[in-house]
Amino acid sequence: MRALIVLVLAFVTAGAHAQRMDEGEWEFVSKIAMPGLPRPQQSASRACLTREQARDPLFWSPGARLPADCRVTTVKLGPDATSWELDCPGSGMRGAGKAQISRGSLSSELLVTGGLRTKTRGQRLGPCTP
Repeated sequence: MRALIVLVLAFVTAGAHAQRMDEGEWEFVSKIAMPGLPRPQQSASRACLTREQARDPLFWSPGARLPADCRVTTVKLGPDATSWELDCPGSGMRGAGKAQISRGSLSSELLVTGGLRTKTRGQRLGPCTP
């Protein structure tokens, strides 16, 4: 489930705003909350993004795979924000998300059927280190 959410966020936001992301060292932190969890779960990852990699959501969300039945059904692009809807008929999941991306930061939220909520923040840390 977490991999699905990460990929959806990455796919929609990267496709819409990749030209605004700067290359360099990035850190992504996601918090996942859902009914039944005693507290939100957090995960973090870092990636050194080249200009080309910043445009490729599969690079900066390694290992994540979108189930074959899931589709992003609606995407609304605005000057400062992107929103989308997700439908996965095979699993009965539906969701909606929104994101804001600038050259050095990312902030997004996705709410999926059943109360699963994922908030992701990303920030550019600086140039990549060898």
